[in-house]
Amino acid sequence: MNVLHSAFARTAARRRHLDQGNLLRSLTLVINGVPGGINLGQGVCDLDSPEPLVKGAIASIGGEDRQLYTPYAGLPELREAIADKLRRHNGLDYTAKNVAVCTGSSGAFFAAGMTLFEPGDEIVLFEPFYSYHWTTIPLFGAKPVAVRMQGAELAFNAEALRAALTDNTRAVMVNTPGNPSGKVWTREELAELGRVLEGTNIAVLTDEVYEYMCFDGRKHVSPATVPELADRTLTMNSFSKTFSVTGWRIGFLAGHEEIVEKCGVAFDQMEVCAARPMQRGVQRALEQLPDSFYSDLQDEYQQKRDLFCAALRDAGFKFDVPQGAYYVLADYTDVFGDISSYDAVITMIDRIGVNAVPGHLFFAEPNDVRCMRFQFAVERSVLADASERLRSLAR
Repeated sequence: MNVLHSAFARTAARRRHLDQGNLLRSLTLVINGVPGGINLGQGVCDLDSPEPLVKGAIASIGGEDRQLYTPYAGLPELREAIADKLRRHNGLDYTAKNVAVCTGSSGAFFAAGMTLFEPGDEIVLFEPFYSYHWTTIPLFGAKPVAVRMQGAELAFNAEALRAALTDNTRAVMVNTPGNPSGKVWTREELAELGRVLEGTNIAVLTDEVYEYMCFDGRKHVSPATVPELADRTLTMNSFSKTFSVTGWRIGFLAGHEEIVEKCGVAFDQMEVCAARPMQRGVQRALEQLPDSFYSDLQDEYQQKRDLFCAALRDAGFKFDVPQGAYYVLADYTDVFGDISSYDAVITMIDRIGVNAVPGHLFFAEPNDVRCMRFQFAVERSVLADASERLRSLAR
């Protein structure tokens, strides 16, 4: 029986925007159905994971642990390992009490939103923004507000932010390095953000998932280390991309002990806890991997960026070379013409069996957007194949 019962005819207004569908996922299904298709759309991070991480999870499943709930804020050993990582790599003087383990940074964001946001609150996102941030905020009953970054460097525009702030502004989201743009915020920009927010009760929420992917000598700066932002910042992160385990869903939030505990309690209601074996694997990776793992990761991604950008350039795409992360947001009009970003992606799939994400998903006013987002977190052989297919577009 396919008729929806009248009991389910009405759904909550806060989630109806999701009925438009999720192009990141639907286009992944499209490219998966293409023989020999290459998925450069959804950032699945199709790479090998480090050995200590995998062995740690297997040992947990194999009898090292009883497979019981963990504390809702995460295994104590993992919380301490994350705090140690934050002290050593981020310059944050945190202990385990400042950390709550969540199901990825998305779970951390949802727990934070359920803790902090009321219906009618406004949350500022810097454009181009991560599309899941934009579509998640209405689920809290809150409203996302876009503030455009400036110029080829996507510089922070203090005046544009000031113009967007209202009495309803509850938080500002900082994604660094950024998805989809690769923008890496500088310490000076973060300090200026703090000066704009001075005297307000506006929180700063961060997404630092790509922290180990900063290129050309740039350094990741955690906003919570900037004096002008330290007291108002809640840090969110994930190990999905660093350890190539996007399906494991292990992330965390970190900040002042009191607010982390409140967010942890909200997360308990959402998920009870993150998966124990996955937590144990991440713990072992944090404890055992040398610092060279992270520097090698950065070097490898910079090399892939350069190889892939060369191919895009040869194919006729126009773009600004990303400062970090593993995406390129590229203008396709010289390749596919003045068509919608969705139609451009479908055309590319039909012609060369490579997909991307339509760029309109990352902008508040999507109609005139003429770009698409590529991800290059794939094996080098796959990247080489995709690069040659892209170059064929110019022949």
